[in-house]
Amino acid sequence: MKIENCVRIIDGVLQTTPSVDAFERIIFDAHRILRGDCFFDKDSSARAIDEAIEKGAYAIITTRDFEHDDTEIAWIRVASIEQALIKLLRYIVAQKSLVCVVASPIQAGFLQMVQANKTIKMLQGSLYTYALEILKAKEQEMFCFERVDIVSFIAPQAKYITPFEQALPIVSKGLFISSFSYNEKLWHEQKIPALFVPEFLSVLSFCDENKIAWQCDNLAFSDHFYPQFVTPSLRKKEFGTSDQVLIFETDTTLFKKELSYLSASINPQGIVVCLPLEKASTFSIEENITIITYKDIFELACLRQKTFQYALVLGDKEAFEPLLNQSFTTQPTLF
Repeated sequence: MKIENCVRIIDGVLQTTPSVDAFERIIFDAHRILRGDCFFDKDSSARAIDEAIEKGAYAIITTRDFEHDDTEIAWIRVASIEQALIKLLRYIVAQKSLVCVVASPIQAGFLQMVQANKTIKMLQGSLYTYALEILKAKEQEMFCFERVDIVSFIAPQAKYITPFEQALPIVSKGLFISSFSYNEKLWHEQKIPALFVPEFLSVLSFCDENKIAWQCDNLAFSDHFYPQFVTPSLRKKEFGTSDQVLIFETDTTLFKKELSYLSASINPQGIVVCLPLEKASTFSIEENITIITYKDIFELACLRQKTFQYALVLGDKEAFEPLLNQSFTTQPTLF
């Protein structure tokens, strides 16, 4: 990118008279700088800037005033690093005609599952995570975002997956399996909780409207409201083969929605809620629902002494694998 163009796009001030007029890549980590790169100083770090220059950076974008011996480097000062990056990404999105799609976490998960050609890249995380993908994007590439607050700035013309408004009968088989219809086709006993069926249909409708090929031959459970059937000693069991289920959720907002769904579907006395200790105060739980707080996943081994049908756990299911794989023996008794 031409340095003068970059300065104009991000509303920066060029504080040196560089001997070069362009740079190759924009890099956020000084350790990864190669000769000819531009270092985006997101942490306002003099040490990182020095390292980038030593490694051959042609340009520095920072909130710091010029304070280096090398006057031939392009030192671009900005008022805000985040705002400068947003302006740069907005320019790239428009210049490359990138197609940006905004989806809820549930919709994004279904879109990832059903898109036939995997042409839409799924993006999660921070502004800088988004930037890493957008900066290297190809012309007219498609991206799906979950962060509306970011997308509204970098892609004002983004497409939104809107709720499926048409009322359709949904037949549930337990909490996790549903039957429903779409475009006059019956979907029998799919691995989708009734709670999520409208969002699944909104994804299919979006794909049809935008001519995105989809297929649903082998739908798996979403990572949200993920059911893991277990024995009383918390050993894993196949789906539907035990009377106790751990349900995992990482999203706090969805967790609250799922708890309401559970409470409305079964006797609340059969529910246990497991919350990280630091987040417990943000929840208001019915009095007849058992609450367990934990700092460490192994503290949830106490579930072996609890009588429950469903334990709704706020946490990543992958993080709980050591607990579910932990050896457990019952002490022998005389009876």
